Amino acid sequence: MPTYFTAIKPPQDILDAIEPLQKGIEGVTWAPRENLHITVGYFGALSDEYAEMLDCELARAPGYGFDISLSGVDYFGSSRPHTLWLGIKKNRALTALHEHVRSAARRNHIEMENRNYRPHLSLAYLRRDIAKDDFERYLRRYVRFTSKPFLVDEFSLYSTQKHKNGPNTYIKEANYPLIG
Repeated sequence: MPTYFTAIKPPQDILDAIEPLQKGIEGVTWAPRENLHITVGYFGALSDEYAEMLDCELARAPGYGFDISLSGVDYFGSSRPHTLWLGIKKNRALTALHEHVRSAARRNHIEMENRNYRPHLSLAYLRRDIAKDDFERYLRRYVRFTSKPFLVDEFSLYSTQKHKNGPNTYIKEANYPLIG
């Protein structure tokens, strides 16, 4: 059974601005450009039936378009860092979109993770043998990185095809335009 998530794909010019950030640390696996996204909600493994029901609910009045900006690098995993990411400047419209996604899941009895929503774009996955000096230097260098604002006028439902060797493949299953 595939896993599903909703996400925003940044436009090509933003991906171009991110590309130079994906180098300079040994012991990381950089996310492929085609996998870069901002997760809006993660649903885990779903049957085809539940995925179809979720699709219908997600399409119901998802809201209006809005601008967001990427801002600063950070990482998950305080005692053992595992994911390097770019943050998103605080944005009420993005939070509202996340709540729309959470409500759609709830109406279909789909459990979502209970963590607080912390919007981000994962840049890399850190291995145990990461070069700590490179990592710390990288964090200092890009802590103040900010992208130009970009319009979010749609979000999508993706399924994940997992691979033993190499990155996962994300398959766009449905697209949801935002009004305005």
